[in-house]
Amino acid sequence: MGNDAENSSSKRSSFRDSDHPLVGEVRGLGLIAAVELVADKATKQKFDPPGKVGLYLFERAQEHGLIVRAIQDQIAFCPPMIITEAQVDTLIERFARALEETQAWIAAGMLVV
Repeated sequence: MGNDAENSSSKRSSFRDSDHPLVGEVRGLGLIAAVELVADKATKQKFDPPGKVGLYLFERAQEHGLIVRAIQDQIAFCPPMIITEAQVDTLIERFARALEETQAWIAAGMLVV
């Protein structure tokens, strides 16, 4: 008997197929994954200074009840193996909300070197 997380590959691939301007690359296996945040999606240009955008997104995720780890401008996910499909949906929705808030923060000129 498999868990719901094994049946949610299409949801996980939504990260990999993301057209969000901040998502440069998604790496991982199963639900263990990292989302790389970039300043320019086309060139994969990194943010300067490194880590500031990742920290901001980490804080937004925490506000939404999502536990992630910021490794500079990469956001790491490592949910429990017993996570349900509904919980994966919630994880994705909360991360998307944090991503949008981070994009708005950058667009407002708050990323100061």
